[in-house]
Amino acid sequence: MYEKPLKAALRQFRILYLGSLLLLFLLLAFLAFTIEKERLISDETRNMDRYLSDLEQTLKDHHFRHFDELVINTKGYRIGLYDIDHLPIITQYSHNLPWSEITWMEKDVLYSRHDFSLYFLGVTSIVISKKIETTPILIRLTSVFVPLLWMMALVGYLLSRIALKPARNAFETVDTFIKHATHDLNTPIAAILSNARILEEKITEPSLQRFVQRISIGAKTLTGLYEDLVYLNFRPHPLIPKPEGIKALIHEQLSLLETLIEYKKLSVMTDLSEIKLTIYADDFHRLLNNLLTNAIKYNKPKGLIVLTLTCEYLSIKDSGIGLSEVEKQKIHERYWRGESFETGLGIGMEIVIRVCKTYNLTLEIHSAKNQGSEFIIRWPKSLIA
Repeated sequence: MYEKPLKAALRQFRILYLGSLLLLFLLLAFLAFTIEKERLISDETRNMDRYLSDLEQTLKDHHFRHFDELVINTKGYRIGLYDIDHLPIITQYSHNLPWSEITWMEKDVLYSRHDFSLYFLGVTSIVISKKIETTPILIRLTSVFVPLLWMMALVGYLLSRIALKPARNAFETVDTFIKHATHDLNTPIAAILSNARILEEKITEPSLQRFVQRISIGAKTLTGLYEDLVYLNFRPHPLIPKPEGIKALIHEQLSLLETLIEYKKLSVMTDLSEIKLTIYADDFHRLLNNLLTNAIKYNKPKGLIVLTLTCEYLSIKDSGIGLSEVEKQKIHERYWRGESFETGLGIGMEIVIRVCKTYNLTLEIHSAKNQGSEFIIRWPKSLIA
């Protein structure tokens, strides 16, 4: 019983931890990448400045010494030589350049321009460019951050197991207690019911019969609670569903709850079609028991219960206290009860929902405060036998 909520809490913690860790590492990696890229651009800008100074000196030497041949070592740069009107003399660029900039980036290419105070060989400006390779930065950061992320994720996983171990032990202790207590309830409940039936047969005085009736109602309530606890805490053996007549199951359940119905002086109206569903009978008994018990407990004295069964759905409608919109949301919570003075553990609707999930049933709730409630169970066509 405790495994699902504990696993859900553990899963939520790990998702939150890993998500936060991933975001933190992505932020750090982005900052590191930005810093490394800016450092690379800064280094390359200095290299460009040195190269442009050397190239200026080369042009100056050729200009004054009148060398016949000019050989330029590009050193991996793309180069453009321009005259005083920014017209190309020799260039590797086919697009217009922004002459208002000295150093600029276009996509991942770094450009640098150098202007001469005097022109040499007709050249007054040199523009060089080089692609900034960020792949090595990415590889280096990946080799650092990915192992670190895995290590931190492993630490978080181990810490979560250690941190939740006391909670797991506490859940196991409570679970063991509930299972033992549930098992021990069976014998006294059976004895109370057996003796109550004997008293009902032997006592004829109306005033005493009323007390015996209350004993019988209390014992049957305990029986229902016992069966609910067994259903929630002990996994049943694998069973093969078979065609079951739903109308017969409803009449059987009404018969079991007859004492409760009479005690509250309720009227029951039925409109039941003959239909068979491929289910396990005890599961549907659990569903019917909890829905009908709620319709009785939360009904008004001398109220009405209307049961409608068609080939598509089962409707259980009462004239009881009804549910507000907030209560309709809380009805799925374990241990929640509509009225504190009513008996029960608040696990009935959890059982209803569990049965619905098992057989792919749909639960609809139509209710308004002080206007009664209607619970509708719909089933897929594949369940119809």
